[in-house]
Amino acid sequence: MNKQKTVDSKVLAILRECPETRYDDMQLILCYYNRYSYMRVGDLPLEDIVNNYKGYGLPCFETIRRARQRVQSLFPNCQGSVAVATAETSEL
Repeated sequence: MNKQKTVDSKVLAILRECPETRYDDMQLILCYYNRYSYMRVGDLPLEDIVNNYKGYGLPCFETIRRARQRVQSLFPNCQGSVAVATAETSEL
């Protein structure tokens, strides 16, 4: 349970700092892996990441996707909707 909260808090930080990740799970996963891994995962082949993510100490894709879903339900300002994007643009 504690690990889930850790993933959720990391996903929340990414969603707040990188709005493009709100719309695209693959961008979110890549950003998460590059930010919280001890190596630059984006430079590894996808097959290596998929087969060895546990060895790298990373959560699976689905865990990150579910965390995004939970975070966006709790923090509407982190949702990937057109209305939120429009509201954020008008605030600037």
